[in-house]
Amino acid sequence: MGWQSMNHVVEGLSRRQIFRGHKNSATAEGAGTYHSLWRVAGQPNAGALPAVASAGGEIVSRATLGAIPFVAPTSGRKLKLVRLLVQGGTVGAFTLVDRVWQCSGLVLNTLAEQPVTAPPALTRHADGKGLELWGEVYTAGGATGATYSVKYTNQDGVAARVATYVQPANALSVGQMVRFDLQGDDYGVRAVESLTLSASTGTAGDFGLTLLRPIITIGAPVANLPVAEGLFALNLPDVEDQACLAWQVLCSTTNTGLLHFWVALGEN
Repeated sequence: MGWQSMNHVVEGLSRRQIFRGHKNSATAEGAGTYHSLWRVAGQPNAGALPAVASAGGEIVSRATLGAIPFVAPTSGRKLKLVRLLVQGGTVGAFTLVDRVWQCSGLVLNTLAEQPVTAPPALTRHADGKGLELWGEVYTAGGATGATYSVKYTNQDGVAARVATYVQPANALSVGQMVRFDLQGDDYGVRAVESLTLSASTGTAGDFGLTLLRPIITIGAPVANLPVAEGLFALNLPDVEDQACLAWQVLCSTTNTGLLHFWVALGEN
């Protein structure tokens, strides 16, 4: 069992799971911004609004509505991404991610610290290493600029670390994702503790936090032209047994474009 030789690779390719899907185009903030396709209609279906921060948010998996469905591997075997094809309606870059934990229900019109109450322990990537912290917009807030500060526990179990994102004086768009810079040399997040804003945006909105692990990014330099990568270009990235596979777009304009994709997972 394993992927230590070309024979193992050939055997793993013989047990492929293949998924074709699409996501509709969504209104984006603009060039150079990130957009989540989690709540966008298509195949797989749009994900539901996450559990609120005051209830601890939620762990998500391959069984969660919105995730790319796949079958867990046979005991003792591992899944790897062996082929990927994307076709984007606009130029951009598409990242396949494993969403691990998410919450909604944070507001953008208060200066009070907003706790994430008793979040569940991570069930994969439990040490937090390599997990990125992102903000995700479910309902737009106001246009006042502010610094967003998130307290978190880092990959070494140190609590009350502070990650930051600086929002300029314009409103975030629904579906927009913003990446938080972790404190110092931190390179992972085990748990999220709270959110605090330096200024009210004037409108509550609905803001969420997401812990995710990027799997692979593929560029779409020409609109509507398929781009494919095989197992050697992809470098056979691991896919966890319960991974919640979803898409994130780095936009080049004010819409994400229609995304078609083809994902193949091998098992050995």
